[in-house]
Amino acid sequence: MTDRITHSCICEMLGIETANVPVERVAARFEPSTGLLDRAQAGWERFLDTFEGASNE
Repeated sequence: MTDRITHSCICEMLGIETANVPVERVAARFEPSTGLLDRAQAGWERFLDTFEGASNE
């Protein structure tokens, strides 16, 4: 058994009439933007810089 929380469930719980609430749709993007990739790369490099070099022990 799976319980799903839907837009209409939330509206019902809050006492909002669903006929008056528009449902927004979001366009899916299938690939990340260049800016996102640049920020991810910079973050990854900062993360790697937190490690010290391998010890010779």
